[in-house]
Amino acid sequence: MTTTLDEWRARARAAQETDRQVRRLYHLAYRIAPIGRILASPHATAADVAYATARIPRASAAAARLLTLPGVADHLETPYALSFLTTAERALTAPSTQLLKTANTARAAATAASANNDDLRCVLFSDIEDRCRYLVDAAHTGWTRHERADSEAVLDLAARWGLSDTRIPRPADGDQPPVPAHITQEAARRAEIRARCAAGIRCTRTTCLAYGAVWTHDGTGQGPFLCPGCIPAANAERAARGFAPTLKAVPGGVPAHARYSVTLYNGSGSGRRTVTCTTAQEAQFTTETVRPFNNTGYTIHVTTTP
Repeated sequence: MTTTLDEWRARARAAQETDRQVRRLYHLAYRIAPIGRILASPHATAADVAYATARIPRASAAAARLLTLPGVADHLETPYALSFLTTAERALTAPSTQLLKTANTARAAATAASANNDDLRCVLFSDIEDRCRYLVDAAHTGWTRHERADSEAVLDLAARWGLSDTRIPRPADGDQPPVPAHITQEAARRAEIRARCAAGIRCTRTTCLAYGAVWTHDGTGQGPFLCPGCIPAANAERAARGFAPTLKAVPGGVPAHARYSVTLYNGSGSGRRTVTCTTAQEAQFTTETVRPFNNTGYTIHVTTTP
């Protein structure tokens, strides 16, 4: 049977249209592939997870519409394009995604608990976050039997404390759910630190380190926090190094509405982090409990005054 010119042209146009739609499918798959990988990152934030979990279903729906067009589903390149989408879709239901959601919920809950001086919940929720992110990272090489069991345990613990959608009943007697012993010990240690820091910022002289130091200046800028009795010794040390011994307490001390800037730095490498605090107690407490580096050092400055 002879194909007419019009029939040949119609077939060519249909093939061109199919190729164009397959290219659209490819572009969609290539865009969604890196979004799917967000759900495998242990550092993904709540916003990252929300973005990925919203975009992937929309991409799947768009791909489904493209597959209904003539010739697209049967095209030789379609299975390869769909493989990217399939990988992203699997990430939505992967255990690591639930761990990421739990980790970000735990981070927000730990921040709120810290603001309320609830040491037990702050330590517990921070520990849950760390365990979840560790397991997400470990999933890249495949979980061991122990890591799989730990995943179930941490999600169960998070659910009992209201950090996931899974509703697990609380104990009948109304007591709070049990926590690991090391969490209780760390919470008690944190409470002890908070009580010590109530006296204020610690003296920076290593021979003293008493709490309740005063803010000093040397006439050209703010100086370290020192105990009143350590100021003469600090001036003597400055004079021995060839500097003017002009350190003295700031008259009136730190203004009531001042802010404290706590710079946490890596004492053995690069990296630093700054935390703004509203009280001397909070500033000192931050220096003793927040350790972003293995060898964390710190400095405290008064940053704003009314």
